[in-house]
Formats: sequence, C-alpha cells, structure tokens
Amino acid sequence: MVLLAVGALSLLWYFTLIRIENEKQLAIAGSVADSRNVAAIVSANLDEVLGKTLLYSRIGQSMLNGEQSSSAYFNPLFNGDSAYLRVAMFDARGRLVYSSARQKSEPELSRLINAGFMSTLTGTGQQNQMIIKPPMNRDGYSWRVPLLIPLQDGKGALQGFFAAILDLGYFLKTYEEVSVDGASRIEIINTAGLQLAELSGGILSGGSNYAGQEYATFLLTGKGDGLIHALRPGDAAQHVGVQRRLAHYPLAVVVSRDQQVLLGKLWPAHRQYYLQAILISLLVVVLSGGLITMAHRRRFLYEKLLFSEREKSGLIQQLEQEKSRAYQLASHDYLTGIPNRMLFHELAATELSRARRSRNLYALFFLDLDKFKLINDTQGHAVGDALLQEVARRLRAAVREYDLVARLGGDEFVVLVSEIRSEEVVAEIADKLVETLRAPYPDLLGCEVQTAPSIGIALYPRDGQNITTLMTNADSAMYTAKSAGSGLYRFYDASLNAIAVRGLELLGRFRQALKENEFCLHYQPKVALQDYRVVGVEALIRWQHPEHGLIYPGEFIGLAETHDLVQPLGHWIIEAVCRQLAQWRDDGLPLVPVAINVSAKQLNDQRLIATVRESLQRHQLSAQWLEIEVTESCFITDLEQARQTLEKLRDEGLRIYLDDYGTGYSSLSHIKALPVYALKIDRSFVRDIRNDNSDGMIVASTVTLARNLGLKVVAEGVETREQLMHLKLMGCDEVQGFYLQRPVAAAQLAPLLQKGWFDFT
Repeated sequence: MVLLAVGALSLLWYFTLIRIENEKQLAIAGSVADSRNVAAIVSANLDEVLGKTLLYSRIGQSMLNGEQSSSAYFNPLFNGDSAYLRVAMFDARGRLVYSSARQKSEPELSRLINAGFMSTLTGTGQQNQMIIKPPMNRDGYSWRVPLLIPLQDGKGALQGFFAAILDLGYFLKTYEEVSVDGASRIEIINTAGLQLAELSGGILSGGSNYAGQEYATFLLTGKGDGLIHALRPGDAAQHVGVQRRLAHYPLAVVVSRDQQVLLGKLWPAHRQYYLQAILISLLVVVLSGGLITMAHRRRFLYEKLLFSEREKSGLIQQLEQEKSRAYQLASHDYLTGIPNRMLFHELAATELSRARRSRNLYALFFLDLDKFKLINDTQGHAVGDALLQEVARRLRAAVREYDLVARLGGDEFVVLVSEIRSEEVVAEIADKLVETLRAPYPDLLGCEVQTAPSIGIALYPRDGQNITTLMTNADSAMYTAKSAGSGLYRFYDASLNAIAVRGLELLGRFRQALKENEFCLHYQPKVALQDYRVVGVEALIRWQHPEHGLIYPGEFIGLAETHDLVQPLGHWIIEAVCRQLAQWRDDGLPLVPVAINVSAKQLNDQRLIATVRESLQRHQLSAQWLEIEVTESCFITDLEQARQTLEKLRDEGLRIYLDDYGTGYSSLSHIKALPVYALKIDRSFVRDIRNDNSDGMIVASTVTLARNLGLKVVAEGVETREQLMHLKLMGCDEVQGFYLQRPVAAAQLAPLLQKGWFDFT
C-alpha cells in the first residue's frame, strides 16, 4: 500500500510539474513570438520615418538648385510630421541656407557638419548616404537624434547638406500601450552599440553604451533577426529579448520582456495547480494511512483468527487422532494389529458389493491353528501371543496388498481374496497358506513352535451372496478339514475338493513331465479379414498325461506360476515352436509366424532373450517367424522391467501382441510406452457383439484407438459367421476362433498351411 501511494504521488507531482514547465515554455515561446511581431512593426515604421528623411533631402536639394517654391513643402511640422523637430539646409561650404525653425544659425547641426564629416565625405564617396549620430549636447534628451545627408549634383560634386533632428521619443510614444500593457521594453540602438532611445513601462530614456558588451554582439554578426541570449548590462535577471536590424539604415530595434514578470502572470494558475496537487496528495496520504491502518487492523484480526483456527485445528486434529485411535482400538485386533471381526465385516461387505460387477471368483479362507490350546498351556500365553503375531505377519505377506486379512478371536483368522479366475487358483492359494503357516517358528521368546492350519474355503457367489453366509459356510468347511487331519484345507462345496488332490498330483509330476516331453503344442490359425488368408498361428500348450489324458492349461499353468515352474516350461515351448517351424520348412510348407504366450514371471527371466536367440539360431530361423503375446497383468508388478524385456525382443525382430485387451489393468500410457505391434480383443467382448451394444462399442473404440496408434487389431473367440461379418464391418484386421479352426496338432494343421486361406462360399 505504501509503494502504491508513493507511486501515485510521484505520478501526480511529475505530471503537475511537467504541466507547469510546459506552460512556462509556452509562455516564453509566445512572448518571443509577440516580441518578434512588435520588433517587426517598430522596425518597419522606423524605416518608413527614415525614408521620409530622404524625401526631405531631395526637396532641400531642389531649393539648392534654385526652386524656391519647394520651401513650402520642406517644413515637416507644416506637413504634420511631428517626428522631426526641425530640419535645415547647408551649402557645400557648410553655410546655413534654410532652417525650419527660422533661426539664423543651427549650431548643433553645424557642429555635425564641421566635426570633420565634410573631408570624410569628399574623400570616401559616401555622399547621399544618411549619417545618424548621437546628440552632441547633454541636455537629457538622448532620443533626439541628429541626421545628416550629404547632397551631390548630377556630376557627383558636393552640392550641400541636409540636416534634421529626429525625435525617436515621439516615434516610440506611439508604442506606449505595448510597453505598459505588454510589459515590453523597446530599444533603438545604432551599429556602434549606443542606445539612442528606450521605452520601458511608458517611460523614455536612453544613452546607454553597449559597445564591446556581449549584449550587443548581434551588431557584429550581421544577422538581421534573432534572439538575444546575453544579460543586458545593469539588469539583475535575463530578459527574453529579440533584435531586428533595419535593412537600409545603421540601426537596430530590440524588444525584450522581463521573464520574471512574464512568468509571474502564470503564478495564479500555477498556484492553483500546486494547491490541487497538495490537496490530492493529502487525500492520498490520508486514504493510504486509513487503508494501511485498516490493513494492519485486518492483519491483526486475521492473525488472531489464524491463531484461533490453529488452536481449533489442533483440537480437531487431536480429536481426530483420538477418534482414529478409538476406531483403531475398536476395529483392529489389539494383539496383531490386523482388522478384527467388526472391521472385517465392514470391509468385506464393501468388497463383495464390487464383486457383483466382476466375472471372477472371490474366496473366503477360514483358518484355525491346530494344537494352539496345547501351545498356550505348555509354553505359556506369552508364547501363544507371539505365535499369533507371527501368524498374522505371515498371512499378510502371503497374499496381495489389497486382499483382506483379519483375526476373529483366539486362533481363528480369515482371509478374503478377490478377483480369482478359477477354482484351481483358489486351491493354489490354499496350498500356499498351508505351506506358509506350517513352516517352523524357530524363535518365539526363546521357544521353537510347530503348528499347522486347518482351512475352510467358501466361494462367492457359489457358496453365498453375503459375508455372513460365506463366513458360516467357510467355518463349516474348516471343521471338515480339521476332522480330516492336520494342515489340510477343504472347500464348502465337496465336489471342489478333488481339485486340491488333483493339483497336488500334477505338481508332483510336473518336472518329470518336462523331462519326458509329456507336454505338446496345439495350433490355432489367425486369419486376415481382408482376403481370409492364414497370416499366423498361436501355439497353445497341452499336457498329455499318461493317466488323465489331455489336460488343458487352465489346470496346470497356475501351478507352474505358483511354484516357479513357468520359466522352464516357457523355455520348452520356445524350443518346441522353433523345432516345429523348422519341420514345416523342411516339409516344404509355407511358413507363417507362430505366437507364443509369455507370462509376467517369464518377462523377469534373465535367460528369456538368450533362449529365443539360441533356439532361432539352432534351427536356422529368422526372428520374423516368432511372435510374443503378453497379457495386461504383466505390467502390474514391474512395468519398467516388462518394457525393457519387450523392447529387447522387438529389437531381435519379434512382434509383440497385447493379449486379452480390455480385461486387465493397463492404461493408454502403457500402450504408448510399450513396443506393441497389435491388440488382441478378449473373447468376452466378441461373444455378444451383436446383442450387447456395450460390447460392440468397446470393440469399435478399440479398433479406432488402434488405428490412431498405428496398431493392428486381432479378435479372439469368433464362433459364428455373424460375429465374423460384424468384426469385418468394424474394421478389425485379423480374427481367430472355433468358427475358423479349433486348436489342433501340427500334423492336422499342415493341409491348411499348404492351402493358405479359407473359403466361406
């Protein structure tokens, strides 16, 4: 506010002073212009008066020539010309011939002739030229100037003299009003620097000698008009002066004005400006002071309010902390720190409300520790509490961050796991929980403890639509597991328990199956919708089990992921695909690219790139015949590692497909950041593409998005001709599905490769 006030005052006074200074400059410029006009008028009139002197000299010369009648026109006073006091004629010897004053002698005029002018005139040839000299007597009338004009006859001989007394005072009196009202000073100066007459304030004076003074330097420059910049001798201050020299006579007219008097006339207006500026300044100061005082007052009140708000916020924060602490105590288990029964019911109900919009399973695991009462009784309650804390920690570490873990009381725990694709994965999670909690507890307050859980499993929505029903059924399944033995789990639906047994059996034989080549590949073609040519195939893993026959990947891929077997399985698939491509080439069949599915764990495999490179080199294949398909789940855990691995594969020459697009967690930024060649639309969006508008819009949007990003679009799960035609109209590039060809062994696919296209006519 202070800076604003200072700035406003500075501008106010700046413009006020500028205005005053401009008016002064304008006044001085106007004065100069007026003085020029006055000087021009005075010099013109003086030139006219002096011109009459020449006329009178011609009349006097006529008298010398014997024309006595000319004397009637020779008297200026008789002709009403009051500027001449008297005139006289002299012959060549300086004798008086005629005097307008009727005097017998004219001593003053005679002295003018006898002062040596005659010899000068006769010797220099300046006859008929006017000579203007200051008066020779000292009677105080310096403005009465004697004039002398030598006269010559027709042969150039001196004939006589015309002399006159010119009253410059009378001449200047006609400008008395200009001198008084205009505050002007009018001077007439001869070329020798002598002031002949001065009219200032209506008063006549004269006789000042400016010869050699800076004030009269204009007389030496020869300039006929201009400003006088020097201070006049005797003046206390510089006047604004203008000089104008007569063109035909040795005289100059000086008109000047007192600058202080001139500017003094502006003082009333300037005083008004100053008063206005002072009043406005006082108003600005008072207003600024008021605003500053108000601002200080408001700041004081604001600081008090802020202090009050801080105190209030502190109290609210303290209350929130107390509330949070109370809620923590009320909703979390005091011993383990995980949610208790109340909070678990609340969170689980929220989670199940979202589950209604999901196509996946939600599993509730009800856990009870075997022989916990015995441990409490023999080792003490402190060891039992330490065991419960360690169990809670292991459970929390065994599941995902967003899965729910709670302690219901005693040695009972519950775990709610969301978004599970199949019952086989549920069994794998149960196996993991059993193995995690079965592991020894080597140091619990100095004691080593062994225990195992009994787990009951209820699935949503199969075993219950709400958390209460799921808890009841999982509890029932837990007692079934407990009665069967220690360290077991059971599903509430007894028919699912066979999954657990089968999973353990498959897991035990997995490594042997890899060694004995029990796994095999089936191939499903990808067809271009433009001309129905076969442009590629997808390799799908199968397990040819010696007892159970052909097993599909849904039963064993989950086991491989959980028990770190997916990497050796992936190496086997890469080698098998390259071997099959080499076999087709050797059989003379046209080759098309083969796509291999790669999981998230395989993208973290340091040997993946080397395996691909070595297999291609071993079978002398180009990288263009191998494609990689990854799901969106590969980017959840470590996007940067996935991006680096995929870029290395692309640099090797492989194309990258994003499989099951639309069902995972990827975003558009992932698609832009990753070296993706094509998007594969999940079969769930193709199934009802003709009847479900939302599925149709998703597919159309995906096609548009891919076009804008320069990507290909492949649709999976095409099972009818209508779906095929609908996808073609939408602009999809390629399709695959049962309508075209089910996955078959390599031998069964050979005829199609040989033909190279489909005929739907």
